[in-house]
Amino acid sequence: MADRLKLRVIGRSEVLPKAVLEKAAKDLPFDLEFILIDSVKGLQRVVTSPETFDVYHQWHTVDLIWTARAIQAIDLRRVHNGHLIQNQALTRQTDARSIGSVFNQLFLQPSGRLGATPSDDVVMLPLLHGVDAFGYHPSALKEWPEGEPHSWGWLLDPRLRGRVAMMSDPVLGMIEAALAVEAAEKIRFADVGNLTVEEIDTVADILLHKKKLGHFKTIWNNYEDAARSMQRGVVLQSMFSPAIALLRSQGIAVSCAVPQEGYRGWHVDLCISSAASGEQLDAAYAYLNWWMNGKGGAVVTRQGYYFVLPDLVRPHLAPAEWDYWYAGKPAETVLTNPAGLPSVAIGDIREGGSYFERMSRVRVWNTFMDEHTYLVRRWREFLEG
Repeated sequence: MADRLKLRVIGRSEVLPKAVLEKAAKDLPFDLEFILIDSVKGLQRVVTSPETFDVYHQWHTVDLIWTARAIQAIDLRRVHNGHLIQNQALTRQTDARSIGSVFNQLFLQPSGRLGATPSDDVVMLPLLHGVDAFGYHPSALKEWPEGEPHSWGWLLDPRLRGRVAMMSDPVLGMIEAALAVEAAEKIRFADVGNLTVEEIDTVADILLHKKKLGHFKTIWNNYEDAARSMQRGVVLQSMFSPAIALLRSQGIAVSCAVPQEGYRGWHVDLCISSAASGEQLDAAYAYLNWWMNGKGGAVVTRQGYYFVLPDLVRPHLAPAEWDYWYAGKPAETVLTNPAGLPSVAIGDIREGGSYFERMSRVRVWNTFMDEHTYLVRRWREFLEG
């Protein structure tokens, strides 16, 4: 008897909560091996060993992995609702802020370069996007006058020394740290999403100084770590929305800031390994098509993520869920997180408002900086200092 086909999928735990894994495994006619590792380790594996995976949920690195020939082009004609991706690219001028950088390097051009002009071939299938800021416990607000606008500078404010946490990811962490330095030190970087060597040094030196003063209580690796740090005395930290949903399901009061300087925007997309062929390639397309039916998008909506084609998700959400997560309306019923635990109380309104309101406040999108190698070296100093 031949071995059953197995599709190997790399992604972060934030993108692939248990409910997604279970639904995909139930619906697809082959085995699934989910490899849940952080962005840095995932990127290293994808670039160096494309033969060890079939599908990759990539974060802001598609230009790098395409140049490294770790992924292959995706034929939108084999993707359910693929034409909607093309249509969205053509009409995105009406809501460019909400889509942001998703389409900038999406389509394969006749020259072999990546660009925004629609074609039948893409190098990633757009999937999820959203905004991140810092989360805080209500006790943190006691340090500021009532009504004080939220600011990234709070991450470095000495009034919170010993009660702040940061994430370990060098790319996202450096962007958030740069936003904090701008606000706290009253300076302005030319491009927060693409810092120069000198600007990286400025941010890294401030972080190292703060760390020596005991400013940071901990540094987290994933959303579960972030939730635990909030349970152990941290009152303000960089935070992903799944951690907020998890904490609220545990009855812990936590809010997501609406920084006056703007959010950090992000998107997660699906890529196919350059080594996938034959039955493995067919299975990879089947997995992409499963996501394009909206079921997975509905699951991660319940932790605060947005699907690239919201209308495909809406049939899989209760009206109260759509109204809260996308329309920015008060919750009419108790809403649950992906694990099925209550995380939104009746009457709650999502911080920042509706989908378009929140996405229009993006200040910078996750990106792979030109000085990435130097950035990682300085960030490692911060982590190990």
